[in-house]
Amino acid sequence: MPLLYWLNRVFLQNRAFLLALFAVNVLGTVYGYVWYWQQIVYTVDRMPAWLVLFVPDSPTASLWFTVSLGLILFAPKTLHSFGAGFIAALGAVSSVKYGVWAVAMNAAVAYQGEPLVWEEWMLIGSHLGMAVEALLFIGYFRVRAAHLLFALLLLFLNDWLDYHAYIYPWLRDILLDDLGAIELFTWTMTVVSTAIVALVIRWSKIGHPPIR
Repeated sequence: MPLLYWLNRVFLQNRAFLLALFAVNVLGTVYGYVWYWQQIVYTVDRMPAWLVLFVPDSPTASLWFTVSLGLILFAPKTLHSFGAGFIAALGAVSSVKYGVWAVAMNAAVAYQGEPLVWEEWMLIGSHLGMAVEALLFIGYFRVRAAHLLFALLLLFLNDWLDYHAYIYPWLRDILLDDLGAIELFTWTMTVVSTAIVALVIRWSKIGHPPIR
């Protein structure tokens, strides 16, 4: 396919583009933790401290993907190692999941009649980008069934803690009446995201690092 070939050669194998993307993701990850900072502090003050590891869902997904991108740029020989597969799988599955999840939550707010502020529009764009970029780069790693199973189980644990330890991302008040549906959607997205990543890996014909 000429378009996919052009995309791969001009962008996905262009070191300058990858360095810029890496920098953007580092900044976006830091911004994400700042965005969650009040909830992080609230959790540490009022709940068992270890739960804070599961609070910042989107920034942690972005962090795993950023580490994966760093491996492509700075340690390409490790891409097919067994350990790198865990990082790549977790980064891809969680980025797809929370990328779509955040867009859906903002769409639900708008659907129920509340206007979105500019930060929420920015979040929609950035989270869509999270999902897309994770799928574009997952083919550079040797991800096996064990890696995807690990990501699936860890995200299931995250889902359970979110809605049973009540550390789910803070939502607009208008969505709180729909918490049961949101929980079901979250669990469903864990399964769907894992399946999507598995399909993309199977379809991928890249199989080699973009930077040599």
